[in-house]
Amino acid sequence: MKKIWSLFLLLSLFFILGGCIQNNKRNSAPSVKISQKKINRQDSQKIIITIKNKKLTAHLNNSSAAKTFSKGLPKTLSFRDYPGLPEKIADLGYKLPTDGMPKGHAGTRGSIGYWSPQRRIVFYWGTEDYYEGIHIIGHFDTNEYRSIIKNMGNNVNVRITRAE
Repeated sequence: MKKIWSLFLLLSLFFILGGCIQNNKRNSAPSVKISQKKINRQDSQKIIITIKNKKLTAHLNNSSAAKTFSKGLPKTLSFRDYPGLPEKIADLGYKLPTDGMPKGHAGTRGSIGYWSPQRRIVFYWGTEDYYEGIHIIGHFDTNEYRSIIKNMGNNVNVRITRAE
């Protein structure tokens, strides 16, 4: 009986300690992500996006595609709806490198993306499913972008410049 009781206590202790370790891992993960985001924001390129005289600020990340896109600024692109999807698209006209980037991504609300199969810049005012070929190159800084992007209409010239 003592052996069974000892085994029960040992297994209970094992499960309790295992749960504590898992909790610590879960609790520490968000703080790592938050601090990483701050570091990336400081090292990234701030841009100004002008739509019908309204200026929105955003940041391009440090990806190969974003760095190449930034070198081509200032630039004016004509954005239009992508029917049925929560995004506006503009033909870029040239390929951006995607070296070191994931093969695909979900188009998350507030992201600026590069759709590599058709060489387009994409503003996501809503969330799109994961697709190979979506490469996130930046993000809008404020929430006011959503209504401006969503309601800007079709064939609207958008000026994108680097903030100095």
